[in-house]
Amino acid sequence: MKLSLFLISAALYQAHAIIDPNLAKTPQMGWNSWNKYGCDVSADTMLKMGEALVSTGLRDLGYKYLNIDDCWADSDRDNQTQRMVPNATRFPDGIDGLAQKVHAMGLKLGIYSSAGTHTCQARYPGSLGYEQIDAQAWSDWGVDYLKYDNCYNNGEDGSPAISSARYKKMGDALANTSRPIFYSICSWGQDSVWEWGRDVGGQSWRMSGDINDSWNSVLSIEGQEEPIYNYSSPGGWNDMDMLEVGVFDHMTVTEYTSHFSLWAAYKSPLILGLDVSNMTTDIKNIISNKEVIAINQDPLGKSVQVISSLTNAGQKVLSGPLQDGSTVVLALNLDGSNVANITVDWASVIPNDPAAGHATYYARDLWQHKSIGKFKTSVTVNVEPHGVSMLKVSKNRV
Repeated sequence: MKLSLFLISAALYQAHAIIDPNLAKTPQMGWNSWNKYGCDVSADTMLKMGEALVSTGLRDLGYKYLNIDDCWADSDRDNQTQRMVPNATRFPDGIDGLAQKVHAMGLKLGIYSSAGTHTCQARYPGSLGYEQIDAQAWSDWGVDYLKYDNCYNNGEDGSPAISSARYKKMGDALANTSRPIFYSICSWGQDSVWEWGRDVGGQSWRMSGDINDSWNSVLSIEGQEEPIYNYSSPGGWNDMDMLEVGVFDHMTVTEYTSHFSLWAAYKSPLILGLDVSNMTTDIKNIISNKEVIAINQDPLGKSVQVISSLTNAGQKVLSGPLQDGSTVVLALNLDGSNVANITVDWASVIPNDPAAGHATYYARDLWQHKSIGKFKTSVTVNVEPHGVSMLKVSKNRV
């Protein structure tokens, strides 16, 4: 009887460890190899970026996942085990050896595959039909995170039922291992993944195609996020793709600031892609802004939404509630040439307060790191071209 109780207790403990309610309590933060390095990925690169996350203080701000993207494996599986084989030249200690070093830094290791016959670079095996074999291998190696792509999927898409069934196979396989592994679905927003990603075990799901280092790409993805913002909540998040801040410097510092602000406020995962070991002070100041990160990691987990009454061709205003009862407000200047004076009225951005239209609120600028005053009814902010004013608004001084 005692043995039976012990086995039941052990099984319940293991199940709790796999499900881990804290795994996606807030959007994940970290670094991914693809946007900067593409297929030029190795253990040396990963360790260099891990060391930089630690030395710059980014790890302690929440950037804890160090994620390998495509091209880490050999082109053939092991003949006996059918497991993927890490490239011995670029990963001489294997993935398990790398994981030990990454964990010793206080970081977590992520890996990549595709829900298809091959990964997106075509030369490497995907996990379709090998879900349990691969999930168990990653668990044995000490992997903490899976980015699961959508290439070479044998045509198993075209409807939510078809795509969700394919991605559920990996969700089930991960749940059958003894290690909690964050499941990041990368299906490019196809087949309304935001409606079923959580149900198949996903903790985040890409809601669009790939981002690139341009202002137009940022606005395109933000526009696609607008109508589905409310699918993000603790346990599962709309993934607006990796951050382009500082990757190739194709945007201005002002545009990168707006990009980071929007991703943080929409509660998107914050996954860096730049060379963290070689960044400017301006870029570091953007990605290490504690006040903006706190908005992204707010325990309430409520995304901002666009306030249509304050939005037009030249400007966009967004707002959302925070756990402490305050409100985050973004005033975005869509004009690339002229400064905009954007007026934000409290009645529009704080709809849960019926007296907001006549109330006085304090406003704190999260990029200037200071209170800008106390305002009755509304506040007007001056916003640079393609810039953003990001405010925390409260009845109490903030």
